[in-house]
This record gives sequence, structure tokens and C-alpha cells, in this order.
Amino acid sequence: MNETTVARAPGKLFLLGEYAVLDGGAAVVAAVDRHVEVRLRRSTATACARISAPGHCPPFELTAGATPPPELRFACAALEIASSRLSTPSSPGCELEIRSGLEAGAGEGVKLGLGGSAAVCAAVVAALHAAAGRDVEGERDEIFAAALTAHHRAQEGVGSGADVAASVYGGLLRFARTAAEALPRVAPLSPPPGWSLHIGWSGRAAATAPLVRRYLALEERGARQEFLAASRASVDAFAAGLAAGRVDAAAVNGNGEALERLARDCGMPLLTPELERIVALARRAGAGAKVSGAGGGDCAIALTDDPEVAARLAAAWRAAGVRTIDLRLEARGVSVGQA
Repeated sequence: MNETTVARAPGKLFLLGEYAVLDGGAAVVAAVDRHVEVRLRRSTATACARISAPGHCPPFELTAGATPPPELRFACAALEIASSRLSTPSSPGCELEIRSGLEAGAGEGVKLGLGGSAAVCAAVVAALHAAAGRDVEGERDEIFAAALTAHHRAQEGVGSGADVAASVYGGLLRFARTAAEALPRVAPLSPPPGWSLHIGWSGRAAATAPLVRRYLALEERGARQEFLAASRASVDAFAAGLAAGRVDAAAVNGNGEALERLARDCGMPLLTPELERIVALARRAGAGAKVSGAGGGDCAIALTDDPEVAARLAAAWRAAGVRTIDLRLEARGVSVGQA
């Protein structure tokens, strides 16, 4: 059989709740309309799983005992986990090609902090499900569980999994995990009419895992405990605002300021000068603004439901030469089709 299964998974942006989500706090995460595409073909032409990511690394053959290159470790983990759970062999006659639209631009290869590794896991698992004749739409929880396990393994236990949830389910989500539950809690949120999401790029990629490890190494009291309480309050206020049909800019700013205090108190390099400038300009325009994700690079976001504020923000960023990224909410999570 030479049919090709094509899976597409959206990237993500954290809106609120970064870091605190690792301590049981809730986060708000949005799926965005840039995607990772995975093409899976089963064929007798190959004797093992052959994985490629054009423009990133040479093709790799996943054989027993082989160590994948760093660029492919998430795809390999997802392939192995999904194959095991589906009770299908991952190696005979399997070719996997990965293409990412989550980078700075065609040919640039600079990550933007849009959750590429999570999207890869979601797309690989969904592709395996579809190729095995399973119902992707009806088995999103199973796909999420497998993709989350693969992402956790490949990232050596670092991360919350909120990015995986965004890639699998799509839309705007409230995400929280507890030690007592096998899977995190994922609930959809409804953005208010007329809301707008603005993204300013810092010009440099962030290294997420080292920053997360630094946070987890902090004592679970003092600054870390105060940050968790502040983050929870901001997420609750933001979610309440959405339920009332509005964007609570003060809640966004409050969460951003809590992150900034954490960075100052604990010496964590979360805010680069460029991120500080992007955020300050947006707040002066009247929007709610903060760093998005782990910080140290990548993006800052600004939110508003006021068209006049959105116009002032766009003008301020443009005048300051801020590089913006045009992204919209992606309502659909991972999807599959045939090529």
C-alpha cells in the first residue's frame, strides 16, 4: 500500500499561566494558524522507519538501538509510543516526512516559540492513528494521551503539555494538571467578539527547557509561591472576563507583571530588552501585554477588544520597528487527510 496520510497540527501561543502551570496553576493557551505537516507512507520499499525533515537534518532510519538526531527526537518518540499503543509495528515500510510552518520565514529556520515539538508529536500520532484505520475525530483524547507521553519522554519530563493540548484540540483552551489525575484538564474557552491578538517577535529564539529547569529548581515557597498565587488570580480573572464577553487587559498585565517580578526576584532571564520594549509599547497603547511562553526570547503578546486600542498598538509597534507575526486563532486541532 502506497497511500500517503497527511496530518496537520497547529502551533500554539501561551496567553496566560506560564510556569505556574507546572505547579498546578491553570494556563490559557491558544492554537494558532501555522502548522506542522507530517506525511506518512507505508511501503514495501523500505525495511524500517525512515524519517526526514527537509532543511533541518539528513534522513534518519529508526532501527533498534539507534539514537535519533536532536531534530527528530520528538518524531521518533511519537512514532514509537503511538505504534506501541496501536499494536502496530513502527518500522516495516514506514516513511515519515516532517515540514514545519512554525519558523520565522521561508528558509530562515528560526523558531518563534510556537510549540513545534508539540505539534510534531500530535501530527505523528494522528497520522499513525489514521493509517491504522482509526477515527481521529473520535479519538482525540487517545491521541492527546499518546502525544503527551511522547513529548514528555523526548523532553526528559520538562514542560506542562499545554502546547500538546493546543495542537491536538485547537481553539482557545484552559489547561491545568494535577498529580491526582492521569491526564490534565482541558476545557474550551470562547474569545469575545471583536477581540484581537497581536504578536511581537523579539528577534531571537528562546531555549525553553533550561529556563523551565531553573524555575523548577526554585524553592516552593517565597517568590515561587507568591508568583503561583498571582498567576492563578490573573487566569481566573481573564477567564471570567471571557465568560462576560470581554478581554480583561488588567488580568493580562497582572500575569505579565507577576512574571516580571519572578524574573527580578529569582534572577531568571525571562525578559530581554526587546521583549520589555514590545510589552511597554503595547501597555501604553492600552492593551494587555506580556511575554508569551518561557521568555528569554521568542514572542510577546498583546490582547484587546477595543478597535481604537488595536489601532494605537499597531501604530506604536510599527513606528518602533517591532517585527510582528500575523497569527489568528486556529479553531481546528490536528487533522488528517490523504494525498
